[in-house]
Amino acid sequence: MSAPPISRTDVRPEIQELRAVAVAVVVVCHFWPAALPGGFVGVDVFFVISGFLITSHLLREVARTGRVSLAAFWARRARRILPAALLVLAVCALATLAFVPEVHRQQFFAEIRASTFYVQNWELAHAAVDYFAAGDGPSPVQHFWSLSAEEQFYLVWPVLILAAAALGRRAILVALTAVTAGSLAYSVYKTAADPAAAYFVTPTRAWEFGAGGLLAFAAAGRPRPVVCLAGLAAIAVASATFGAATAFPGVAAALPVLGACAVIWARAPLGPLAARPVQFAGDVSYGVYLWHWPLLVLAPYVLWVPRGGLLVLTLVLAAATKRWLEDPVRRGRVLLARPPRWTLAPAALATGFVAALTVAGTTGVERDIAVAQRASKTLIATHPRCFGAAAHARRRCVNPKLRLTVVPSPAEAHQRPNAACGLDRVDGELHLCGFGAPGRPTVALVGDSHASHWRAALDVVARDRGWAGISLAHAGCPLSTTIAAALPRPARGHCTAWNGQVLRWLRAHPEVRTLVVSAIAGGPTYAKVDAEAGYLAAWRGLPRSIRTLIVIRDTPKARLSTDDCVSAAMSVHRAAGPACRLDRARSLPPDPQVAAARRATGRRVRIVDMTRYVCDRRWCYPVIGGALVYKDDNHLTEVFARTLGPYLERAL
Repeated sequence: MSAPPISRTDVRPEIQELRAVAVAVVVVCHFWPAALPGGFVGVDVFFVISGFLITSHLLREVARTGRVSLAAFWARRARRILPAALLVLAVCALATLAFVPEVHRQQFFAEIRASTFYVQNWELAHAAVDYFAAGDGPSPVQHFWSLSAEEQFYLVWPVLILAAAALGRRAILVALTAVTAGSLAYSVYKTAADPAAAYFVTPTRAWEFGAGGLLAFAAAGRPRPVVCLAGLAAIAVASATFGAATAFPGVAAALPVLGACAVIWARAPLGPLAARPVQFAGDVSYGVYLWHWPLLVLAPYVLWVPRGGLLVLTLVLAAATKRWLEDPVRRGRVLLARPPRWTLAPAALATGFVAALTVAGTTGVERDIAVAQRASKTLIATHPRCFGAAAHARRRCVNPKLRLTVVPSPAEAHQRPNAACGLDRVDGELHLCGFGAPGRPTVALVGDSHASHWRAALDVVARDRGWAGISLAHAGCPLSTTIAAALPRPARGHCTAWNGQVLRWLRAHPEVRTLVVSAIAGGPTYAKVDAEAGYLAAWRGLPRSIRTLIVIRDTPKARLSTDDCVSAAMSVHRAAGPACRLDRARSLPPDPQVAAARRATGRRVRIVDMTRYVCDRRWCYPVIGGALVYKDDNHLTEVFARTLGPYLERAL
């Protein structure tokens, strides 16, 4: 987010209008995404504004003194940025403690802590390429990624200008041009190679600040209203036509960035836009940006409020924050009249306080999870009657003592892997993971993470039968030619290489006679390709030594809110299974791998469907026989998967 100028004498009406437009498209995109699917470009507009204003200020300081006072600059930024930001972060931490189910708290506290130290964009970039993190819902501070990128800009940009200032204004221009051009080139490359991470990381965004910074070198001219309108039109087009499918930032970001540059360069405030409501929106844009997203994410945990009501509350909080916190700190004589350390020391203390809140919250969650783990271990060791899948066996089994039991707890399950597995060795790209009885493997498990979550059940079967098994599963990577080719980069390259390695490994180990496959059914990637043909093509590449191919039908899906429902039911002592049941028709999409198995020829193909142990004819249940079925919205818990073992053995 871009911060307003330091004093009212520096205010340029067209920049206030631009701020109002930028924050409006962001808020509409978040509150009503169908209305402006590309409203996220408002962030790019703010980056341009920040680059222009900060560079202009630093150039004036260099012209006046010949240098840049880094401490004074950072103190000014701290007075402007930190009070409201730390207030919002503290409120989010306290609200997480008070209202958010425990299953989400570790994620929320981790992101609040990352936002406190302004590395949230890197936290999200890491999560964006983490398959399991993709199942997490948004935190109340997800939007702090842009503020993190901006703070990193504030750290580096004045140092760069200070270093170049010794050689004169032209050297500054050359240095900033080189950094901007390099960042733009990297942004284009990274967006094509790894779009998920490219959206957040600072090097792909630095050129947007740089574009505004280079604009600060342009001489002021006469107002150009037509150019201003063209710039606003470019932002409007990007907001209306961009969306989730747009490769961004990359080349596409040039449209809103150049639009923002055009509005600033034109220096032509538009009459209708210069009205007081628009200027007010520009004044409070920083607060609006900070408050709107936490309200949107946290409100459902507290009280249902219509989106329009949340918008009004956002404006009220933004205005109050500016009036009672931002302006007094930014303009108060107590800090302005004293050296920078009088600002930076309290800022460090306040930052430490917010960080301490997140550490305390995380410690509390970890303590509760440890207690839950001990309780789960104790209950499982007693081998209770009708536990887990046994409750849905042919003869329905009911154990009243398990009616309110949920093992593991949702928070505990979220921390567990799909199934414990010793890493046998690394063979090329492959991480080979043994299960079952010791010895040379004769059974292999292949597929994505939905194959992995069957490993616990297969381990029960293999130990009982004396089979040695090997898992070659890879999260997000089914054994398919078409699906692997349709994945976004860099997952596409990883998955294609992985599948090739799997086939080569199977050819080199003819003792493996049985192959078990499973993969997630449905999803956007499947809609783009002929998934059945992809599975059949991959199976045709299997060596002849594979005598039997066992296809396990994918499990029903839950929802992102299912864990919240289970946690809420536990807190009021309700039976979570019936209270949070899921409509079977919506939870069980067609499985293209099963359809492919029905068409497969040339080898013994068997289809195993364990749906009846999760669902009845109408409903699917997130808790069965006291066992939590889902660790997130689509993966089985290891505990429930193990209870499926005896019934999987019968099916095999």
